Order: sequence, then C-alpha cells, then structure tokens
Amino acid sequence: MFDLEASYEMFLGILGVLPETLLIAITILVLSTLLGVVLALIQQYKIPVLVQLTKLFKLFLRGTPMVVFLYLMYYALPAIGQFIVTLLGIDYNMNNMSPLVILIVTVSLTLSTFQSEIIRGSFLAVDPGQIEAAQSLGYSFSQTFTRIVAPQAFVHAIPDFANSFTVAIKATSLGFLITVIDIFAQAKIMAAQNFRFVEAFMMVALIYWGIGILITKFADRYENDVRIK
Repeated sequence: MFDLEASYEMFLGILGVLPETLLIAITILVLSTLLGVVLALIQQYKIPVLVQLTKLFKLFLRGTPMVVFLYLMYYALPAIGQFIVTLLGIDYNMNNMSPLVILIVTVSLTLSTFQSEIIRGSFLAVDPGQIEAAQSLGYSFSQTFTRIVAPQAFVHAIPDFANSFTVAIKATSLGFLITVIDIFAQAKIMAAQNFRFVEAFMMVALIYWGIGILITKFADRYENDVRIK
C-alpha cells in the first residue's frame, strides 16, 4: 500500500542531491553547447576535411544508444587519456579518472550533436540582409558574428536550449550505471533500503516533472523579455 510518510522521507532524501544533479546538467549543457557551436560553424562554412569528420562524428553518436556509449567511454576513455598524457610526457595515472568526468564527457559529446543542429537552425533564422548590411559597413567576420548573428540566434534557440537542459538532467540518471549519484540513483538507493520502490520512483518522477515545468516557464519568460527589448 502507498505510504505517504515514506514518500515524504524519500522526497526529502532525493532533494538532498538535487543541487549536484543540476550542477552536472549545467556543466553538460555548457560543454555540449560550446562543442555544438564549433560543429555548427564547421558545417555552416563547409571547412574542408573537418566537415566530413563532423558528419561522421554526428552519425556515430546519433546511431549509438547513450547507455552503450557510456559503457564504451567508461572502459575506453581512461586508456585514451593515459595514451595522450604519456605521449605528452606527463606523469599522471588516468586510470583513476572519476566516473563523474566520464559521465559528463559522454553526455556532452552526445548532446553536442543535437546542439549543433539547434545552433545551425538559429543561425539560418537570422535575416541574411542584416549580415550583408553589416559587411557593407565594414564589419569583420568576428564583429558580424558577435554583434549581429549570435544575439539574434540565441533568442531563436532559447526554447530548444531549455529542452536540451531538461534532456541533460534526465541523462544524468545513466550515471547510476557507473556509480555516479544523482536524484534517480538516490531514489534507487533509498528504495532498496525499505523496498518502497513505488514511493521512491513516484517522488523522483514528480521532481523531474517539477524541474521541467520550472525550466519551461523560465525559458518562456526570458524569451518574451528579450524579444520585447
């Protein structure tokens, strides 16, 4: 039978690791967005060789389930890191790499492929006439990008960025597979102690739901404020 007291205790226990979960998700969003910008620019300006490698990179990550990629990175990333530091002559044991780092790298790489498409779409939404006008005024590429393209593209991308943040939060639940504790992992640990799995997963579902609503509301309000200005 559903236990309200146990549910309340579960809720408080899960909330205790919410700040760490949000910090992980924010880190993933920032890193994936930065990489997404690089990938988008490479494809937008069709940089030779790199554009082919970018397409291959995106094809691989889109076709690979994230849980499979996570396990692949869990076993392969420390070895790759060790090879690189050895090549650079750095005395450091990469086999002690934190599972948290592996989770962040894995999800950031995967999410960057979708971020790049969001960013490309937002670039294309900018009126080409404004870019031509800036160029006619003698703006350099960097000035045109930072003063004309980026600010407008960011406004167009706000709803999609909010969705990406929600995806990043949900993706942290995979961290339990490699011993990273987020709100889902905390719910599972607490449920295993008293076998109140329904209460635990109900509470974590409500927390995910609440976070999603807050992110959407904040993004909508911010977008409206920016458009008014």
